[in-house]
Amino acid sequence: GVLDELGGIPKSQQHLVLDPDAASLERAFEKFGARLQKERASVRRTELLVYYSGHSDEQGLLLKGGQRLAYKSLRPRLKTLPADVRVVILDSCSSGAMTRGKGGKRVPAFLKDSAVQVRGQAILTSSSATEAAQESDRLGGSFFTHAFIAGLRGAADVNGNRRVTLNEAYQ
Repeated sequence: GVLDELGGIPKSQQHLVLDPDAASLERAFEKFGARLQKERASVRRTELLVYYSGHSDEQGLLLKGGQRLAYKSLRPRLKTLPADVRVVILDSCSSGAMTRGKGGKRVPAFLKDSAVQVRGQAILTSSSATEAAQESDRLGGSFFTHAFIAGLRGAADVNGNRRVTLNEAYQ
């Protein structure tokens, strides 16, 4: 709902995968890839947002049926999706391990700008590689998701321009 209401991503462009196993997650990636490839011809920039809220450990996402999607497999799989901008948000234990892959290089910040020239991938995680993500019965979910949604609703709008950048939301 927040993606539609605040993010400008209509429900018709969202795909919810509940309690996925490896096969259903791969089918979702194939669907995303096909949709992105089709849209590349008619739009200036394609964007993909993947939001995972679930279980994981230092090795990867823990899926239905005791299956695991290793970070070392997930990172290159996401890069195969034909999006100019990929934003990956992981709300799970030890999700910071996703960002520890080798091969990255420092480039000028692109998260502060909404220009159409932006290209690349951003990964936000709710925890470090060795940290447990926290949930609250009172909130009915995770502290990270609660804070992230509050940020998107305006609490993160540091400069008061009524737009929340990814950088502001993360801070």
